[in-house]
Amino acid sequence: MPKNYLHIWPRGKYMMIALPNQDKTWTVTLFMPHPIFLSLDTPGALLDFFKKNYPDAIALIGKEKLIHDYFNNKALPMISVKCSPYHVGSTSLLLGDAAHAMVPFYGQGMNCGMEDCVVLDEIMDQHDDDLEKVLPAYSKHRNPDAEAIVDLAMYNYIEMRDLVNSRLFLLRKKWDDFLNRILPKKWIPLYTMVTFSRERYHLCIAKKKWQDNIVGKLVKVFGVVGVAIGVLFTKTEAVHALSASFLAHLNSLVGKTLAAAAR
Repeated sequence: MPKNYLHIWPRGKYMMIALPNQDKTWTVTLFMPHPIFLSLDTPGALLDFFKKNYPDAIALIGKEKLIHDYFNNKALPMISVKCSPYHVGSTSLLLGDAAHAMVPFYGQGMNCGMEDCVVLDEIMDQHDDDLEKVLPAYSKHRNPDAEAIVDLAMYNYIEMRDLVNSRLFLLRKKWDDFLNRILPKKWIPLYTMVTFSRERYHLCIAKKKWQDNIVGKLVKVFGVVGVAIGVLFTKTEAVHALSASFLAHLNSLVGKTLAAAAR
């Protein structure tokens, strides 16, 4: 397989991924509901499952290697943690995975833990290192973001295992990339916000919902106009009038979109 890439076999409710190692080997992992793991209790059942779902992977891994590794590695649960508050009085504080363990699909677990330290340091500066003020302020400030990234990590699992097979999803990705190129400071894709900025995680979700709302309105406008033009395509004057009305409406919507983005 091409090296230096994350390879994904999305299968709706479950998936397999292959992560490249520096020595050009691969770490291959199955993510599935636990009952499926329990049902694959013999070499024959395992190979039948792979022939149906991952036939190309059998030759890449090798039958003997696949059977050996599968039955010598126990399936482990994925853990998420949400809790609040993170502090006890002015003496104790939870940071990192202890406060917000998450599934690994956004690659933000370590980053979020490091950002905890940065946020705590900023709040300590704001309150002159007075822990009686710092720790409650940290809990209040950080909790919405920590819970948001836990939810985002689970959402990315759904995206990786299922949505990447959707043409509409892929089209939306291209649309986001296009708008980001022409409006780099106004329209930022969710993944870019989460991974390459210090935008607060819960605000990333809020901005994604705003973007979804705008795209939904645009789709409705294009859909209505498309149907109307299809019905009236033989009536030139009606089409011109409808097109002019559509362009005026679209121009108004884009203007409102840019104004909202500027805020």
